[in-house]
Amino acid sequence: MAFEIDTGNSVSNGPWLQWSARGTQDGSISPKSFYLREGSDKTPFAGFNTGVVLDIEKMKTGWQRSEGVIGQAPDWKWNATVSYIQPKPGEDFKKGFSIPCAIGGGNAATWEQAGAATWNAFMGLVPGLQQQPAPNMLPLVKITGTKFQQFKRGSTVEPILEIIKWVPRPDCLKEGAAAGVAVEAMAQPAPRPAPKPTPQPIPDDAEF
Repeated sequence: MAFEIDTGNSVSNGPWLQWSARGTQDGSISPKSFYLREGSDKTPFAGFNTGVVLDIEKMKTGWQRSEGVIGQAPDWKWNATVSYIQPKPGEDFKKGFSIPCAIGGGNAATWEQAGAATWNAFMGLVPGLQQQPAPNMLPLVKITGTKFQQFKRGSTVEPILEIIKWVPRPDCLKEGAAAGVAVEAMAQPAPRPAPKPTPQPIPDDAEF
C-alpha cells in the first residue's frame, strides 16, 4: 500500500532528535542544526548530512502544546492514523510528528517535534514518500540546505530535506523476532525416560 498522509490542507524513549532553528541560549547547539537530546544533555548531530532513515511506517502525527517548562513533557493529541489529521484541539497547539529513526552506527532515536519549521520540512518529503516502493522499504533522508520563512508573527528557518534512496528496514528499527529477539518462551526439552532396571540373575536355590 502506498504511503498516505493528511497534510492538513483538505514518540517513546530517548534519545530524541531535534531541529534547532536559532540554536540554544547556552551556545552548545548552533543555529540551523540538528541535535540529540537525552535528559538534559544536548549533543550536536550531523547525521542528516549523510542520511538518516525515517520509519514512516511507525510514525505518528498529531497536535502538540508545550508550556516550555524544562522537565515537563509536552501535551500531545495524536491522530488515529497518519492518513487523517483531526481538527486543531486548541489555539496553543501546533502540528507535529513522532518518527523512529536509524541514525547510524546501529543506533536509533525518535524525531518528535512540532512547529512550522519541522512540519513544513516533512511536508516537503510527502510527494516522494508516496512513492514507497514496497513495505519495509524506508527512506534515507539528508539535509540539502535551509530556508528562511517569515510569518505575520515571527519567523523560522526550515531544514530542506531530500530522499536519497529507499533502503530495507535497519535492524535497530526492527522489533521482536525480526530483530532476533525471542517473543515466545523456548520449549523445554522432553524429560529423558528413566532407564529400565537391569534384570537380576535368579539364584540357583530360588523357590517357585
